[in-house]
Amino acid sequence: MESTFKLQRKFRLLFTLPSFFVSLVIASATSLSIILIQGIFSNAIMSQRYEATAIFFAAFLFSIILERLILLRHSFASVRRLLAMSIVPNTSWAILSAFGLYQYSISQEQQVFYLMVVMGLSTAISIRIIILGSVFFKRISVGTLVSFIQPMLLFAIIPFAQTGVLFPIEQFSLLLAEEALAFSLTMVIPIICVGYLILLSKTGGRIIKNSPLIIFQGFLQAWVAERPKVIEELIETFSLEKEIVTSVIEFSDEKDTPTKRRAIIVPEVHPGPFYPIGSSNLPFELWKWSDSNNLKSLVFHGISGHEHNLASKAVVDTYLTEMNNLQLVSDGSTCTEPKSRSIGRATVSGLAFGDYAMLILTLAPYGMEDFPIFVREEINKAAKSIGFNGSILIDAHNSIGVTPVREDCEDIIQAAKDILRKIRFNTQMPFKMGYSHSNRLGIKLKEDVGPAGIGMVLFEINNKMHGIVSVDANNVALGFRDEVLSKIDDVIDICTTDTHFNAAKVMNSIGYTPFGGESSVKEISKVIKTLRIAAEKSMIKSNFVVKRNKNSYKVFGSALLDDYSVGLDRLFNIAKIGGVSTFLIILAVYALGITLVK
Repeated sequence: MESTFKLQRKFRLLFTLPSFFVSLVIASATSLSIILIQGIFSNAIMSQRYEATAIFFAAFLFSIILERLILLRHSFASVRRLLAMSIVPNTSWAILSAFGLYQYSISQEQQVFYLMVVMGLSTAISIRIIILGSVFFKRISVGTLVSFIQPMLLFAIIPFAQTGVLFPIEQFSLLLAEEALAFSLTMVIPIICVGYLILLSKTGGRIIKNSPLIIFQGFLQAWVAERPKVIEELIETFSLEKEIVTSVIEFSDEKDTPTKRRAIIVPEVHPGPFYPIGSSNLPFELWKWSDSNNLKSLVFHGISGHEHNLASKAVVDTYLTEMNNLQLVSDGSTCTEPKSRSIGRATVSGLAFGDYAMLILTLAPYGMEDFPIFVREEINKAAKSIGFNGSILIDAHNSIGVTPVREDCEDIIQAAKDILRKIRFNTQMPFKMGYSHSNRLGIKLKEDVGPAGIGMVLFEINNKMHGIVSVDANNVALGFRDEVLSKIDDVIDICTTDTHFNAAKVMNSIGYTPFGGESSVKEISKVIKTLRIAAEKSMIKSNFVVKRNKNSYKVFGSALLDDYSVGLDRLFNIAKIGGVSTFLIILAVYALGITLVK
C-alpha cells in the first residue's frame, strides 16, 4: 500500500539512530565542544578550565536524566533518543561559538564572541522547541518551556569557565546595557520557531480534522512505543461501521473429542493498517482465540481490502468476543475432491463441503494484491445461483504485486464459476483430515513470518492427499511460492494471512518483508515437509460444521489512512518551505546582530 510505504519512508530515521554508546559519545563530544571553545577564549588558569569542563559535562548528563523524568510517560523518549536529540542543537551552538571565536580573532571585539555564544544558545533552544513541541507535547507552550532546560543549564556554566564566577551578574548587566539591541535579537529566533510550529499544527488533511502534530505524536506512540491508544481514539472518531462476515469450518471426529477439534478460519477483515493499530495482528489474535477454545486452527485471508481494517484494539476485542457467537449454517461428513481451473493469469482451486464451497483464489506466479470486494460479491452470487447455500473464499495473497486489473478480476470470477459448477455436481465422499502447526512443533522461523507461524491442513479424499498451507505473512516474494511448490507434493496452495505485523517498519521499497524475503526455498520446503509428516500422523476421519458470524464493526478505511499520509505530506512540504524560510530569517538575524555589535 503506497501510504504505508510513505509512512515508512518518512520515519525510517527512527530505526537508524546510533546505538546508546555511539549516541553518548557523539552527544558528549558536541556538548563538550561548546565549553572547550569557551576555554580557548578564556584567560583562566587550566585547573579552572578543567573544573568548568567537568561541571559542564555533569550538567549535561543531569539535563538528560531530568528530561527523561519529565518525559517518563513517553516510553519512546529513551535516554538514547534524548542523547541523539541533543546532538544537532549542541552542534549548532558549538559551530556558532566557533564562528564567534573566529570573528573575535579578526575584530578583537569581545562582544562579537559573546553575541555568537548567545546566538548559539538561542539556536539550540529553537531546534529543541521544534523537536520537543512536535514529538512529545500536546501543548506547544509546555514543549517550549522544557526546551530551555538543557541549554540554560549548560549556559550557566560558561561564565565560570571564563571568569571563575558562576553567575557574574555585573558583567552580564554591563554587556546587555552596551549591546541591548543586538542581544535582544537573539530572542527573535525562538519566537520564529514557536510561530513556525504553530503554523505546522494548523496544517492537516481533508478527513482528519485535527492538528497533524497531535496525530503525528499519536502515530509515534503507536509505532515506536506500541501504545496505540491516542491514534486509535482519533481513528475511531472518523471510522464508519461496516458489516463483516467471518466463516469457520470446524472439523472433529465422530465423538467430537475436544483434543481433536480443528478449524479453518476465514475472516473478511483486513489485517491492517500497521502494527499495533487496529486489526494489524488479527491472524495471531484469531489463532490465540481458537487455541483458548480448544480449536487447532489455520487462519486465512478472506477477500477484503484496506477499507476493512478494524479501527482499534477495542473493536478487535469486540470482534473476538462475537466469535463466541458463531451461527451454525451447515454440517456433514463428506466433501468433494479438490479441482483447479486457470484462465489467463487467474487460478482457482476449490472443493465442496456439503452445500458450502471453499475456493482459493490466486494470480500466482504473477504479482497480485488484495482482490476487490466486487470479486467476492460476484462469486458469492454465482455460488447461490448454482445451488450452494454459500461459499467461503480465500484470497491466497501469495505473489507480491499490484492490485488486480479488471481483466484479472473477470478471469478469476469466471474460473471460480467453472470450479463451482464442477464441484457442485461431483460426488462427495467421506474424508480424513490432519493438522499441524509450527508453533506446536517448536519450529523456528525467520522475521518474514509473523507470530501465527506456518500451519497445514491435510485432507485424505478418495485415498489421495491434498494439503493447504497458511503462512502468517504479508504476501509472498515473487516466484517464491512456485519454487517451494515444485519441491513438495500434494499441496494445493501456499496462502498468507496478509498480516501487517511488520508493515511500515522495514526499510525497503515496500515497507515490509514478504514471505521469502528472509526465508529460503530450502528452509521452507523442509518446514512444510515436516508439517506434512505431522499432519499425516494426526489424520482422523472427520465430520464438519460450517459456522458464520455477521456483525457491524467500526473500520478504518484506506481513504482515512491515505488522508493521514496526505496530511503528513502537506505537513512535511510546509515544514521544508518554512524551514528554509526560517533558516534564511535566522541568518539575517545573525548578520544584523554582528553588524550592530561592530
